[in-house]
Amino acid sequence: MSKIYSIKCPNCGAPLSLLGGGRIQTVTCAYCKSVIDLNDNYKILSQFKNVFVPPSPFKIGMQGKIDNIEWTIIGWIVYRDSEDNSDRWSEFLLFSPLYGYAWLVYEDGEISISRRVRDLDLRKWQKEKNKTLFFRGGHYILDNESYYSVIDFVQGELNYIAKYGDRIKCWDYKGIKGQSISIEKSNNELEVYYTKKLDTKEIYNSFKVPPKDQKIKKLTIGDKFHKELDDKKPLSFYGIVAIFITLIIIMMFSYTISSQILYERTSINKEIPFHKNSSAFLTKIELDTPNHKALNSYAISIYQQNKKIFYIDSNSVYFAKQNISNSWNSSAKGAYIFLKLDAGDYILKVEKINNTLEDIKITITERVIRLSYIVPLFILILIFFIYIQFTKVFTITFQIIGLFFASILISMFTGIPIAIILTIAIFLYFIHYTRKTK
Repeated sequence: MSKIYSIKCPNCGAPLSLLGGGRIQTVTCAYCKSVIDLNDNYKILSQFKNVFVPPSPFKIGMQGKIDNIEWTIIGWIVYRDSEDNSDRWSEFLLFSPLYGYAWLVYEDGEISISRRVRDLDLRKWQKEKNKTLFFRGGHYILDNESYYSVIDFVQGELNYIAKYGDRIKCWDYKGIKGQSISIEKSNNELEVYYTKKLDTKEIYNSFKVPPKDQKIKKLTIGDKFHKELDDKKPLSFYGIVAIFITLIIIMMFSYTISSQILYERTSINKEIPFHKNSSAFLTKIELDTPNHKALNSYAISIYQQNKKIFYIDSNSVYFAKQNISNSWNSSAKGAYIFLKLDAGDYILKVEKINNTLEDIKITITERVIRLSYIVPLFILILIFFIYIQFTKVFTITFQIIGLFFASILISMFTGIPIAIILTIAIFLYFIHYTRKTK
């Protein structure tokens, strides 16, 4: 509980109660609106007559707990945006005999607490002026550009001199879960404040704000979605869940989306035309013979527009201008071959390279998902989400790069044109992240 001292206003003689301890520099008379300098023989610095006083649920003298610390409201400043006169917010100076000073920030039914911090490297910040900040293990992104806040109204005690019309240059850096870092410049001095959002209803109850004065901001659908992500689980948690759900769905439907486009059984040299309807996923070529001698007696080729794009026999493999020395095992009687082929017309050529009476069965299936091929992609995405969770990397540049590479990989696997995937992804990204955060 803070001790109460009293003085008389040098302008109107009204009794003024002082609650804020030894670092208070000014007090504003509630009757004549005079700003009194407590360090200079109660000199009157300015007056706030005939100024607009916005309604507020909080009053000077109210007491309440925030994070189990008891605070007393001792001062009040109303700010407005220098470029938007309708954008106003209130900051109430809090005092605790044990914990010093803090600010209760109130704007349109939302409440935050802000405290000055001194362990941010301001010299480095002044030199680099980066759009991102790393502070106490968190990552913060500059919200738009710098702006000026202007003092419109002052009441009660303050630990610095505030006059009507004073301008403060501000840089706001947004983090996760309603946290932010604000850098403020006034009178060529820089100060850093750490701010976090509070539960509005809980603060009203703690400070005993009458129900008729309580105002709680109505959340939009986007607000509720973001609040759910912030309050319950980090964004990367939902990303990891989405990855596993997608993987399960792929496993369930991997056998239903594929379709057979060729089946041939032959023991002679033969050319068989076939048509691929889709570029999505992989093309599976299955070879089956009665024994290993029969399999080693055949060579298989695929041509597109009279150009050989694939060849395999018992000794070598050729695909997409690349020779691969290893083929199937010499004791195998069958083989599975997975290729990434575009939609279009092809010719399959069967050649006998040794004499055999046994035939070979060839089956070609399109839109095949090979889990051993796609699981590494999911592992890479999983590592990405874990990385951004533990490093708290949420920069727009980083997200756009991740979005771009994910779109390329999805296009490679599904055959959907990358332009379509990118357009959809960017649209969804725009909808999700362009909501303005006050």
